[in-house]
Amino acid sequence: MEDDANVSFNKFLNIYLRVFQACFTKKYINPKIVLKPWLTKGIKISCKRKRELYLRTRDSNEKKDKIYYKQYCKILSKVIKDAKKIVL
Repeated sequence: MEDDANVSFNKFLNIYLRVFQACFTKKYINPKIVLKPWLTKGIKISCKRKRELYLRTRDSNEKKDKIYYKQYCKILSKVIKDAKKIVL
């Protein structure tokens, strides 16, 4: 009895997976295509720096670090907005 149930289930699963894969094919995206032309090398470096500052402020309770991080975020967001306006 168990063999019949297992065989029936395996047949059902195989049919289901074939139909599913036929209907929902994988779409491959070329990762080399740059979808963000405004993202310059300088902005990437600044984003990495912002991440480092965030980790530092998260771990410490110093007010100077938090103030500096907030100022850095404001400046970086303005730079990103300006870069988007220029390119787009």
